Parts: sequence; C-alpha cells; structure tokens
Amino acid sequence: MRPYTIIFSTETVDGRIASKTGFSKLSCHEDLVLLHKLRAWSDAIMVGANTVLVDNPSLTLRLATGRSPYRVVVDASLRVPPTARVFTTPGRGVLVTLERWGEDRLREYLERGVVVVRAGSEKLDLVKAMQELYKLGVRRLLVEGGGMLNCSLLAEGLVDEVRITIAPYIFGSGTSLATCEAFDGEKNRVELALESYHEVCPGWIHIAYRVLKPRQPIPIQAPS
Repeated sequence: MRPYTIIFSTETVDGRIASKTGFSKLSCHEDLVLLHKLRAWSDAIMVGANTVLVDNPSLTLRLATGRSPYRVVVDASLRVPPTARVFTTPGRGVLVTLERWGEDRLREYLERGVVVVRAGSEKLDLVKAMQELYKLGVRRLLVEGGGMLNCSLLAEGLVDEVRITIAPYIFGSGTSLATCEAFDGEKNRVELALESYHEVCPGWIHIAYRVLKPRQPIPIQAPS
C-alpha cells in the first residue's frame, strides 16, 4: 500500500524549475494559492535534500486552511541539518534515509521529534519508503521535489498525477522537472493523459496530467 501521489511544480516554457543560478521563484499569487490548497488536501509534503539546502522552506499552510501535513525530507546522506525549518517549524517532520544510520547519528533528529523512516541499505528504497509513509497514515502525498526526486519517483511508478504550472519565461538552462537516467525516451518513458488545464493568472497556465505508466497500484482515488 502506498499514498496517492501528486507532483506539483511551476516551470518555465522550456521546462526549467530553476535557473542555472538556482532562481526558482516562478509562481504568481494565484499559483501559490493553488499549491497551498493542495498542501491542505495532503497528509504529507515531500521534498528532497537539495530543495531544503537551497531554499530552507517551512512547507506550512499560509494561503489555505487545514491541518498541517507531515513534512517529509528524502535525504540518504543526512546532508540536511536537524536545524532546518522543515524540522524546527511546529508540526510534524519526517526524515527518509538509509537503514545503515544508527541511533547515535540520528539522535539530534529524534530529540527534535523528527520521525525517521529507514528504507534501503546502500541506496534509498523509495517503494519501501512509501509503504512506511502509508503506515504513518499518509494516504495523500504532495511532492514538491527537484528534478532527481521527481524522476526517481516517476521511474518507480509511484506517482499518480503530475500538475504543472507553466510560467511565461524561458531560462535556456537550469534544473529540469525530472532528471535521471531511468528513461531513454523511446522504449522507457513516462506516459501521461491530459486531465485539465486553465489559466491561473494572466500568462500562467496550470495543467493536470494523470500518469498512465509506469504506475503502481494505488489504494485511493484522486481528489475532486
């Protein structure tokens, strides 16, 4: 069993979620409201280590009402310090990391009340991590990841929807929505079905896709 999982990202026309300098403030106000409504719908928000190290987000609800979701950080190497805002902001922090880390190495996280999910010995086992999140009560997961996390989840068939907002910019280089070696584009690729699209503010277009494959079975349906 695993959570119903949505990737949400705002990107440029040429598919960049951040520029080569790391600039990633691409959303208009209405797009941020849409993101926060999805956060309120979710039981947990997942990000990768790089996102936390670059942006140090709090992942809280500011533009929507609802219960604060789990804040899940995927970090195999324990690069994210226990003092990061995702762990110190009042609420519920979760660290997904390798099984080989002992209690001594994890002590400061645990003392701050961070829930530690161990999945995989030498390489993160995202399938197991999702199963463990399901055991924590996570039925609906929102991923606000970088290119590597997004691509890794897609490659494992763990994503049910991809929702992107296209900002009216072109960067020419930078970080892509999904970056990994799992696909060749011909025989191995992610295939999507268009669900809806609309203009969220002048020039910004939000598009919702359902993942056709690869996609593992899910226990619940999408939000209305």
